[in-house]
Amino acid sequence: MSFDLFHLPQLASMIIINTMNISEQFLTSLCSRRAFSVIKSLRQKSEGITMSVIDDYIVLKKETELLFIYQFVAKEDSRRKEIVTVNGHSTLINYDSEEGRINTFWQEEQVVGTMELVEYVNNLFGIHVDTLTINNDSGTRFMNWVQRRQRPLRIVEVNHFAAEELKNIIMACEADSIQLNTPSSPPFEIQNLNKRCEVFFSRHGTWMNLDNLMTLDCVRITVLEKLFTCTEMNIFIKHWLNGGSPRLKTLQVPVADHNWEIVHLLRGLDVRYNVEKLLFLNEYGFALNLFEVVRSDGITAGFNCSPHRFWFGVWPRDTDNILHLKFAL
Repeated sequence: MSFDLFHLPQLASMIIINTMNISEQFLTSLCSRRAFSVIKSLRQKSEGITMSVIDDYIVLKKETELLFIYQFVAKEDSRRKEIVTVNGHSTLINYDSEEGRINTFWQEEQVVGTMELVEYVNNLFGIHVDTLTINNDSGTRFMNWVQRRQRPLRIVEVNHFAAEELKNIIMACEADSIQLNTPSSPPFEIQNLNKRCEVFFSRHGTWMNLDNLMTLDCVRITVLEKLFTCTEMNIFIKHWLNGGSPRLKTLQVPVADHNWEIVHLLRGLDVRYNVEKLLFLNEYGFALNLFEVVRSDGITAGFNCSPHRFWFGVWPRDTDNILHLKFAL
């Protein structure tokens, strides 16, 4: 298939290519190897384009534009489909312009199609996978493949996994932010959770324990369902005062008690009550005055309990008297 576009002067071709959206550039690049080369070389740099992968489909996003690329196992019926070549592999595709969706059909299993398309998008737009959502075993295989070929993922989100497999995913994951949405209850546990990342978020994991909190090497830790005690939080604060969790900036966990157990939270701590500094807990501006402790190096942390929740934050070194604890990956 040929286009007059490829016979125009280079400047004219460049102007036309850069008026295309990402869907048009992607589809045009599939027409031939020459089309791929021209689109790749003349398009502007891919600032603002992100690539996310959710099981059997890829999402390309630039500002408000979304392109969904789905992978399916090929069937005999090839009506209303075009044959294209992706990294040397022949595949059938069709395009739904109303939904901004490209369907691709592969002779191999779906994860192979995902890998081929990710490599193709990387070569064309010069972007890596930013966010990965894992819902099945092929997602684990894909995560390991991605981690071997690019810089760390920004976010890995894990859903619906058996306990032992979840443990393997957590320990193998090299992402900056790890979000666990899969329920997992005792007797599942991870001993010595020596995991380094920027953000660790556990939505349903009642398996989390105090040892896990103290061995995680994270900037922000959020747990939603596991109930800790004020006595355990007292131990955690002393752990931090003794130099533990050196990179930690914020910790948010549920507690089973607070009003009647506040004495256990403060036991053995040299604390002061600060009414000048505020912890902002969410976008609505709900704030708490707080208790403060000071580490031997002069770093100050604030903490407090509202009903059934414990907050801990390390104050920045600047003079700002507000610490924002709103959760965000």
